[in-house]
Amino acid sequence: MHMSMEQEDKNRAQKVVITRAMVREHTRSICRENGLDEAFFESFWEQLCADDGVYLEYVYYLIHGDFKGKEKVEGVSVVDILIWQIDHFKAQLDVDTTLTKRRSGSMVLLAFDTFMKMKKDPRRYLSKLREDTGTDYPGKFNGI
Repeated sequence: MHMSMEQEDKNRAQKVVITRAMVREHTRSICRENGLDEAFFESFWEQLCADDGVYLEYVYYLIHGDFKGKEKVEGVSVVDILIWQIDHFKAQLDVDTTLTKRRSGSMVLLAFDTFMKMKKDPRRYLSKLREDTGTDYPGKFNGI
């Protein structure tokens, strides 16, 4: 089976080459735009580069605006952490209506950051995730 020239052009157009340097600069830009300092960026980048699975999940998110969900720690993914953080974000909105709203774009970075830390110390982070549910009811994540 042969592809037409039009089909081949479409397939080539769908392939995107993204270098590590591009991901690094884009991540630095996201940090700056959301009030995360250079120290946060450097720590985040170092952790990200040390874990190929999380790095690929992060790049997938940057390209598609969605999560693969392949990387997990005891069944918990970056999405689970993001949802947990959104619960806390909602609680912060009740108290802080300016700073929190301005930095809402950092939620994904903070979720990836927390996920990478959880991979290193699962017990600490999993207990927080399961016990502290933000504005919702106690025990919300006990099924994870």
